[in-house]
Amino acid sequence: MARQPDRLAGKVALITGAAQGIGRVLANVFAEAGASIIVSDVQETAGKAAAQAICDAEQRALFLRVDLRKEKDIKAMVELAVEAFGHLDIVINNARPRLRQMPFVESLEEWDMAMDVILKAPALIVKHALPHFLRSGGGSIVNIASLNALLISHQSVAYHVAKAGLLQLTRYLAVELGPQGIRVNAISPALVDLYDRKHLTSDPVNKTVTELVVPLKRAVAAEEIADVALFLCTDASSYITGQVLTLDGGLALGDQFYVARKAFRHAKGCDTFPAVSSEEDKTE
Repeated sequence: MARQPDRLAGKVALITGAAQGIGRVLANVFAEAGASIIVSDVQETAGKAAAQAICDAEQRALFLRVDLRKEKDIKAMVELAVEAFGHLDIVINNARPRLRQMPFVESLEEWDMAMDVILKAPALIVKHALPHFLRSGGGSIVNIASLNALLISHQSVAYHVAKAGLLQLTRYLAVELGPQGIRVNAISPALVDLYDRKHLTSDPVNKTVTELVVPLKRAVAAEEIADVALFLCTDASSYITGQVLTLDGGLALGDQFYVARKAFRHAKGCDTFPAVSSEEDKTE
């Protein structure tokens, strides 16, 4: 979509997990809108490249290598951001660790990592950013959650629980910080096609299933997530706080029986749906 280049002019945005994927797109979009960007990531080579690309486009960016499991790193990150750009107006909590997809018991080995990065780190970032927000008279925080906060998928239990906690953290902070002019919202994407890696829907099976179960018949693009985050950080959303914007193309609206029946009939080569009689309908 066409973006106004000055929507965030003079603003400073800290974006975690910004070396690649959704985070890098967020950094690019916010930079295009005029914000100075702190590219925060544990991946040094990719993070430096992301920041340099923004600078090469004649926008302002600074890479900071941060281990979000360490509060001292988080505190230093915020302080360095303010030292570099003078103030802090926006925080986008996007980072997530790489978690293995394992059964419940085995996945508990990564419980602390998931909670520390996905849930605790956003809280600590707000803790250390808060004095700077108050000094500026307000600010905007956007937490990148997931539809897995509400639904169950192949991801580990720790991922699901941490993302669910992130939604409640969003609501709590919105209530407590609202009187100080600080708005806190969340975005919950579902299926995402990322520009910098093989698209989820480049696999023909994934593409077919996506078209069957998503009313809009496609995955969301990272740029669409970034555009919603941008909206939440501008004056266009000045009366919106404590909200979760779900970007799933209507995926969560589907009744599981209906969706499974649709997929089964498609696999059998029958794309039409005869009416289900009240005697046949066992979904109630």
